[in-house]
Amino acid sequence: MSKYNETILTAGGLDLATRAANGKTKFTITKATATADDLTTMSETDLQNLIVLPNEVQTGSITNQTENVPTSKSVVGTEILFTNQGIDKGYLVNAVGLYAKEDGKDEEILYALNTAVEPEFMPDFADQVLLQFRITMYVIVGRTENVTVTIDPSGMASKDYVNTKIAEIDVNDKIQDEDIAKKLQNKLVYTDNKSQDKNVMTQVAEALGSAVYGFKTIDKDGNVTSILPDSDSLVTLPGEWNNNTGGSTDPDHPAAGVDIYPGSLANGEITERHCLWQGNSDPTQITNVSFSQDVGAKMDRVGEGLTFLLYIQRTAINKGLKGDAVKLPFNYDPNNLAKEGYYTTTAPVPSYIRAKSFEVDKEQVVTYNGIGENLTTIKNHQSPGVGFTFKADKTMDIRPIQGFDNDGAADGITGYTYDVVVEVIADYSIQTAVQQLPASINFFTGSASGDIALSGVSDFFENSMDGIEITMEDYMYIRSSPSGTLQERTLATNIVESPIIRIPKDKLIQGINNNMSFKLKVIASETGKLQPPISTDNNKLGASGVNWQVNGSTSYYFLGFDISKLIINKASISINVVPNLKYSVGSLWQGSTWSWNAVKVSPYKN
Repeated sequence: MSKYNETILTAGGLDLATRAANGKTKFTITKATATADDLTTMSETDLQNLIVLPNEVQTGSITNQTENVPTSKSVVGTEILFTNQGIDKGYLVNAVGLYAKEDGKDEEILYALNTAVEPEFMPDFADQVLLQFRITMYVIVGRTENVTVTIDPSGMASKDYVNTKIAEIDVNDKIQDEDIAKKLQNKLVYTDNKSQDKNVMTQVAEALGSAVYGFKTIDKDGNVTSILPDSDSLVTLPGEWNNNTGGSTDPDHPAAGVDIYPGSLANGEITERHCLWQGNSDPTQITNVSFSQDVGAKMDRVGEGLTFLLYIQRTAINKGLKGDAVKLPFNYDPNNLAKEGYYTTTAPVPSYIRAKSFEVDKEQVVTYNGIGENLTTIKNHQSPGVGFTFKADKTMDIRPIQGFDNDGAADGITGYTYDVVVEVIADYSIQTAVQQLPASINFFTGSASGDIALSGVSDFFENSMDGIEITMEDYMYIRSSPSGTLQERTLATNIVESPIIRIPKDKLIQGINNNMSFKLKVIASETGKLQPPISTDNNKLGASGVNWQVNGSTSYYFLGFDISKLIINKASISINVVPNLKYSVGSLWQGSTWSWNAVKVSPYKN
């Protein structure tokens, strides 16, 4: 089955769409063409700078302006039909281009193009077997009211055309052309009892009726497949024939090859996510991972497919010398708008790949095209990516594909390299959207650590808005036991900036362990050793109650968190945060175990 990347708007197309969005012009989408040239070696910038599609092989028919673009006033879907009629030599449809003409101008420009992940093979017409290839290109046009799509009437038969042709038929006429009669006899498999004395409509109807034996398909490698009728003389077409639209069915969230947008995580359309692997893939070499559950020999035990949580490892390069590496989160934005501190991509993130896309030992590559960090001094650019290969032993290879932005200096480049790191693999299913609970709802109130059952949240946290917010105690304590008397304490804000922790919805996966130490921002210390003030209950919960007084005799140091885990379970969490506060006795660190409980869990909205 052919697959195509997301639609790329050319620089000229973007300019036209921008002016149309501002009501300054109108334009018409005029034609579509195809090329056999492999454009995968070109960067996204080079593709955007194209003014014509290289070495066009044929022009397709624009058959419809689709209306299946929900809630969008700026996107047009153009349905295009290519056939092999008139094709002398078969070719791979490696790219499709869409042209437009601005009102008042004669010049057509290349408005947008789609490049192939797995191109459709268009065979020649030598054996008179007609093959059709349809693709829908969704493009941003600014305002749909300022755009006209030129529909090719040759791509369809209008009601008037059909009525006119029917009126021209003389039902009493006979086939007089011997050549036509011979072709019908040979090609359409007449039997001995079918006579040429019958009128034209009867003969053609009978000939066509006996001629439909099935279909022949030819894939990109030249393999021929026959599709035969059933006992009722009906032909069933493969379901995947309806999917040649570049991948995603959501025009506002186009697919990036096999990386699709299956639905809204925020609206609860993604469900039944179970953690199958957690770690950090090696950004320098292939990482082989084993799944925690059986995914099936054909990846057929994972619901709809697999989802991948990932981030960018950015490494600085100064005049050819590598510098520090930092973790950079992705910013998924179909509109490709830069966000400070993030790597912006138009590929769906988290990444989702359907189970049926995985074949044993066949790598599936996702390229994270986009504006990235929007660096202005860049000469050379390559988008980062990652390859996933499902193995016969039910493991998976993760292959990093390095991207870069640099100045191209001959005496040593300066810029950055970008490597994709996978940190979680989970399965997923899809469902209809669910009602989201407001932030005023509490899933839990009290004071607890360990396993905490949540009330009101769905099993897979689908109704938790943008994630869960966990409010910790105002104080960290030394307790005589997990639920015993309080002996010493320090304000949590003496150590961390805030006692409130947010876990985004993409990480609310059953079985995932969210390391809380990365969520808690520790206050910086000028000396490098944080010494929070400690209070002691001098009464030890005696008759006078708690009597907290600052302990001036012992200096505690904060040495980090001994434990800082948060595991997501079915409608519940398991949380354990243990601050490491010790005082020095000679060369030894001493002190009791501290604890820090959760007091509230609720949904939150960004």
